[in-house]
Amino acid sequence: MESIECSVCHQKFDDTTLLSLHHEYEKCYETNYSCPLCNKIYYDPLVLQIHVNEDHDHISVNRTTTTTTTTASDSLYAQELERRERMKNQYRQQATSEISYEYLQDDEDTQIARMLQEEENAQSFEEFQNRYGGSTRTFAERARWNLDNIYKKKFVSQKQYEEYKDKLDEMIANPIERFESRSTGLALTGSLFFKLGIIPILLRLPMGNLMDRCLCRPGCDHVSATWLDQGWACGYKNFQMLLSSLRHDPQYSMHLFGHEAVNQTNRDIPSVSYLQKLIETAWTAGFDSEGREQFNKHLINSSKWIGPTEIMACLANLNIKTELFDFHQPKTINKSNAYKYLFEWIRQYFQQQQENRNNIIHPLYLQHEGHSRTIVGYEQFHNGNIRLLIFDPSTSKFNIEKFFKNPFGEAHIFRRSLQSFQKPVYQILVVRGLLTPDEREAAKRVRSTKVPMPTA
Repeated sequence: MESIECSVCHQKFDDTTLLSLHHEYEKCYETNYSCPLCNKIYYDPLVLQIHVNEDHDHISVNRTTTTTTTTASDSLYAQELERRERMKNQYRQQATSEISYEYLQDDEDTQIARMLQEEENAQSFEEFQNRYGGSTRTFAERARWNLDNIYKKKFVSQKQYEEYKDKLDEMIANPIERFESRSTGLALTGSLFFKLGIIPILLRLPMGNLMDRCLCRPGCDHVSATWLDQGWACGYKNFQMLLSSLRHDPQYSMHLFGHEAVNQTNRDIPSVSYLQKLIETAWTAGFDSEGREQFNKHLINSSKWIGPTEIMACLANLNIKTELFDFHQPKTINKSNAYKYLFEWIRQYFQQQQENRNNIIHPLYLQHEGHSRTIVGYEQFHNGNIRLLIFDPSTSKFNIEKFFKNPFGEAHIFRRSLQSFQKPVYQILVVRGLLTPDEREAAKRVRSTKVPMPTA
């Protein structure tokens, strides 16, 4: 039998029935993948990845660029996960609805063809996961792949490559985050070193046409992705940034770091592998059981992505209270201005924290499709427009060092405008104090709150 090709995505099907099901439920004409680097639209994720690797490969060489192919891989994989989940839900809804596939049950050939097609889709998705940083590779396997890749591109010498290779397992197992990924704020001015972190430098920048600027506490570090955890660890990196701020707050430091927190000269933060252990410990204690099942009860030594719910579970097990807020893109408003209410909510958060002099202002964890970042503050212009100040794990330490040498000229690496927020949903995680015994029990089930659009 001659196969029939979909005119949109070019998948082939054995008959028109399967093609119509494909159009109805997979909706390839609606499903597209946007390149995170140039915004071109593709209908096939594999074609998009080829485009990223071929057309944007130079970006990873150009260190002055803040968006990397790592971010592209993160975004692409998340888009595919979302599409697969949407397809699964659509098929599940159809199976439980009044409309059934009874008219197919008598056609054994059609059923077999459909089953084979589903197996082929599952196999291609597994290959997709393996290729682009999905959950099937271990931490060590992914790190070796990254190391081989940077060696082939001549980012490290033969000697460095051999040293890293020999110490790889030791580096992964280290419970403390490496210095190579952290920017704690040793800024070079002339021939003198001043211990000014990024936050104090941003606060000292000229106001120009700004009417207001507010940032979190100065102790928040920037943590960059490195070859060791490149392509999948943005959630961990933002968790580390949040912890770097919390460790300086007496309210949280003992719960997070025990008696080590008494020594304020010790500013170590947990490594990715240690955070994986903490999250699994929280699961064992009964926090976020549903999330645990989604990870097949295993996170340690994996390259599985985490999001805000895993962080909530981990912090709740340490008696720290958090809240998760959902912001959905309004459909009736121009996309470029859709998230004004999100920006205003963020402004109010920092303002309220600043007005309460007993509070230490901590950053916000920001999650969206394909990536997560850390909001450290905002700036507001005289015309009322707001832009956010954001720590992005995909910003390299090289670029952070450039900022230290030329803060006024390089501050743009932290600034994000309203127009850059165009994802369908954003989530914000806020730290809210310590849990009472009753709240601790309730926190075992992770919840989020949808923030409504303000009425005009």
